[in-house]
Amino acid sequence: MGSENQVKSSEVSSNARLDKYTIAALVIGLIAYPVLYSTDFFSSLLFPFLPDEFISSLHNDNKRTEWWYFIFSNLLFHWIPFLFIRHALIKNNETWSSIGVDWSWFLKHKSWFVGLFTILIISAFVIPEIYYANELPTKSQAGFIGPISTLERLIAVVVLAFTAAITEEIIFRGFALTRLKRIIPNPWFILPIIAISFVFIHGEIRSLGLTLNYLIFSLIFGGVFIVNKFKRLEILILIHFLINASLVFVY
Repeated sequence: MGSENQVKSSEVSSNARLDKYTIAALVIGLIAYPVLYSTDFFSSLLFPFLPDEFISSLHNDNKRTEWWYFIFSNLLFHWIPFLFIRHALIKNNETWSSIGVDWSWFLKHKSWFVGLFTILIISAFVIPEIYYANELPTKSQAGFIGPISTLERLIAVVVLAFTAAITEEIIFRGFALTRLKRIIPNPWFILPIIAISFVFIHGEIRSLGLTLNYLIFSLIFGGVFIVNKFKRLEILILIHFLINASLVFVY
């Protein structure tokens, strides 16, 4: 009995502290990422390395250069924190299941996902013809992020929706909630912290409505993850993907 209690006690104490890899991943994901993104840090940082022709075309609506730059610079912001989390898991010999995700779930339901992607890809080809015929506009009525051409709609689904769904759910739900819970036992107290970070990874504060949208989204998704006992994160990834993939249908 004594040895069993010692083992349990050591497990509790190890779970009650955060190692340096986990701390680094949390700082990158919940602090550095939102701050740098909301201040547009990397955009200005990359400018000295970009051709003058590219810089001058950034605000040329006809070329849509700014849209493409925004989409691919987002990869940097999303995948770097994700890689820090992956590194922390490897260093601590922790599996993906420790943050509530089971990647095999997607394989089990692959036929549904193949069908879903097929519908989205067909829509990307058909919708510009339905909306615009042979003359594409220079801006989407859905706002700056809205795709216009078939290629842009495909990129919005494959790159933007896919990237945001996986990385944001891993960073702000799976990893943040399960790891901060080691030092903040009540996970409901963690939700506001994550929600604030989640708002700023969507850029500077532009309107009260948009801010509330991101806050509510984060609180609901985080709450569902908690109620589900920190499991089935893949369901949230799928829902997040579907919300973002709806961009393929915008005008």
